[in-house]
Amino acid sequence: MTRRGDVREDELERLLSPGHVVVSLSPDVAKKPQAQLTFSFAVNLLARLYPVVQRLDVVLPLGSPLVASLPRWPGSNLADHVRTLLQALRPDVEWAVTELVAATPTCHLVIGTSDPAGPTVFLGADGWEARLSSERWMVTGEKVNPVGAYAAACLGVAEVWKRLVHPHTSLFKGVPVVPLEGTLTFSTFSYRVRTGEPNPDLPPTVAIGSLTIVGAGAGGGAAAFTLASLHKLTAAIKAVDPDEINEPNLNRYVFADDDDARARRRKTDLVKELLEARFVGVTVDSVPLAYDKTRAQLSRSDYEYVLAAVHSRTARRQLQFETPKVLWDGAAGEDGEFRIWRMVLGVTECMHCKQPDTNEDPELAKAHQLDELLGLGTDVWFLKVRDNDAFSQEEAARLAERIQQSALDLKVPLAAQRFSDWEAENCGRLKLSEGDDEIPIPFAPVMAGVLLAGEIIKEHSFPEAVLDSYYWNTLMGRFLTRTPPARRSPKTDCSFCHDADYLAQYERRWGARSTR
Repeated sequence: MTRRGDVREDELERLLSPGHVVVSLSPDVAKKPQAQLTFSFAVNLLARLYPVVQRLDVVLPLGSPLVASLPRWPGSNLADHVRTLLQALRPDVEWAVTELVAATPTCHLVIGTSDPAGPTVFLGADGWEARLSSERWMVTGEKVNPVGAYAAACLGVAEVWKRLVHPHTSLFKGVPVVPLEGTLTFSTFSYRVRTGEPNPDLPPTVAIGSLTIVGAGAGGGAAAFTLASLHKLTAAIKAVDPDEINEPNLNRYVFADDDDARARRRKTDLVKELLEARFVGVTVDSVPLAYDKTRAQLSRSDYEYVLAAVHSRTARRQLQFETPKVLWDGAAGEDGEFRIWRMVLGVTECMHCKQPDTNEDPELAKAHQLDELLGLGTDVWFLKVRDNDAFSQEEAARLAERIQQSALDLKVPLAAQRFSDWEAENCGRLKLSEGDDEIPIPFAPVMAGVLLAGEIIKEHSFPEAVLDSYYWNTLMGRFLTRTPPARRSPKTDCSFCHDADYLAQYERRWGARSTR
């Protein structure tokens, strides 16, 4: 759980108890693929939200056939799929799969027309549309599209989360926690919050050509999972990420489970399995390296369409040096905001506009702060912050000694543990002199990844509707209804995207520049 206060996990368990959530799928929509996609993804997210969610009852008609295209955790029917998912995830959440609501929950997430039990959030989806209400049942339509379904699940789970933590807003100093009052329809096609937006059918086969995913964590993994949930896909994908699946980050990795963490599976290998097991027309090249160590292996075609789902500002800037034809980026914060970008060199802002390389680079500043607190040297910490390097045996031993000597309330890293996993374990404990990077609330980076998958689909199937060039919103505050996509033009003082040599390189590779 992300928080800004000093409340420890055992105290949170008591404070947030019982944290009882029911997610229900009513019989009238139980055989609709779009309803099943929404339902399955909502269960996937909710099961990862301990200690805010402490008990999860999954209610559905137990004999419902499985008709949705789900990329993992198969089952003989929908209920069997849900059990398989939860058994593989082994969450701290107490869970049950049942046909009836046994007790009044703290919050109820309803898909379809189930009778409300306790405070209720109503959810629906149709194609690209995500539908949400605090007042009435929402219709689930016949159009099947995992982008709309998964966005609906993120919105619905965020509303459940807000209702559970709203009595304890003191834990979120400076972060507005505003539950939805009323009804909204959010188009993942246009990013407008209103009805009547275009909602085209997906083509029978979604063909996305070549795609390079740099970073297969919360956002990149969610994008891959969304693409893997299509009915039919053709693609040649490179997945680049040095990290393994580890338990501290399972709450954000919707494509992974506890078995993956125990085996310390490489994220890129899991993305490869996820997609190749689903589609005969998809090949995935797993590259388990940091981007800086991968550049020599990537060809010109690998830079045509690039998703930069990395936490490192340096890696983002390095990617821009290769002048991709289209470069997507996504981000999320501990305040529940999510942001997505579509960048075309010389037309929109570039990575150097967005994250300029200055003497005040946040990654270097953070490395200085970590060295001040824990030693090891700024250079060592910089590589950990930038590339998510693992701790060596010697580094772990030195840190154990420093933590003990200084009486710091920190968990000691293990040898071979990645920096981000150690940082996640110390969420709320790691006090840096100039602020503390918090772990994003799980559904925020997942939402960004789902929307980026939609952008990849639109790039090839609906080019007139691609993002131009930035969109943001919030899942913790009041979901904003008047924030359409905004054009972010190149900054006048950016030396990179006005550089004649780089612009010429782009045109040699890809031809004329256009956002559409």
